[in-house]
Amino acid sequence: MKSCKHKCGLTLVEMLVVVAIIALLATMVIDVAARLDSKAKERLAENTLAVLTAALEQFHDYGYSYPAPFSEFEFPLDCNGFSVDMVQTTLATALGAGSVVISGGTHDPSYSGSAVLYFLLSRVPECKNTLQSIDRSLVTHEDALGNRMRIVVDGREYPWARIVDPWFVRAEGSRTGKALRYDCYTETVIPPDPKETRNFPLVTFAGPDGRFDTADDIISRPGSR
Repeated sequence: MKSCKHKCGLTLVEMLVVVAIIALLATMVIDVAARLDSKAKERLAENTLAVLTAALEQFHDYGYSYPAPFSEFEFPLDCNGFSVDMVQTTLATALGAGSVVISGGTHDPSYSGSAVLYFLLSRVPECKNTLQSIDRSLVTHEDALGNRMRIVVDGREYPWARIVDPWFVRAEGSRTGKALRYDCYTETVIPPDPKETRNFPLVTFAGPDGRFDTADDIISRPGSR
């Protein structure tokens, strides 16, 4: 009687099919995970903008008083793109301070709008409490090398903090993240002209692509005014 011998192993073709199926499933899982991560960051950005909109309304209602020539301003100053010298000069005038110094590291002008917004909102108690609702991972006062930035106003020291983009807060090669953009007043003159204001400020995150004024920007909803 002849015995039948059965092969128990997989053929090369079968192994390749299994590998292909596993690779396809892995790709699908990674894609779904990436989509969920992006959605979570989008929600985080939207929640942050909602908090900032509430804080801006509180700032307006509080009636924060600037000295001349900023006395007509009703919201935090718009300092997008200002150099460190411009920020120091503008804030010294707006705060009626004898001295404003930003130190501790290297100030990037792309941080100016976010940093000035955060600093001025923090000067109003109600706004400061509201800002505590922002996820701490999005607030930093480090420069690109990890140095802790600070602002000293007439000898009193504060963290020179800013709010950064959820997509870039821990990006490889960056310790700082991409700062949001705060648009309220014209940026072409110092001091800005209070007649050239929006009805309510806009706050913008650059979104996944890291570039402003593109389709994936996340922009705050207009205030109630």
